Amino acid sequence: MAYTKEDLIDVAIVNNLIELGGDDGKAFLNEILDLYVEQYPQLFESIKSNAGKNEMVEMYQSAHALKGASLNIGAKEMASICKQIELKGKSGDMTQIPELIDLLGKVYPVTLEELKKLA
Repeated sequence: MAYTKEDLIDVAIVNNLIELGGDDGKAFLNEILDLYVEQYPQLFESIKSNAGKNEMVEMYQSAHALKGASLNIGAKEMASICKQIELKGKSGDMTQIPELIDLLGKVYPVTLEELKKLA
């Protein structure tokens, strides 16, 4: 599936972050993005490895953390996928988890690319 910027990003949140940064709004946004990029590999790996071990609590907690980080920067499709993983983990439903994790890994780079265009 091809995503548009509107599918991936909540531009209003990104613009709010830029405004919060004041005169250095773009620099502030870049700092926030750098933190997200730092957090992503560990959280993604935790989701993936815990799913592989059927450790649902750890899996959904990592998905919850990545969902929150994604919402904070306006990465709405990332947050949506994380929410699906989180809800499935909480209910003990492992169906489609591998597909959702795969999708998460594919959506991340295109989301980051769109966010960097705004920074």
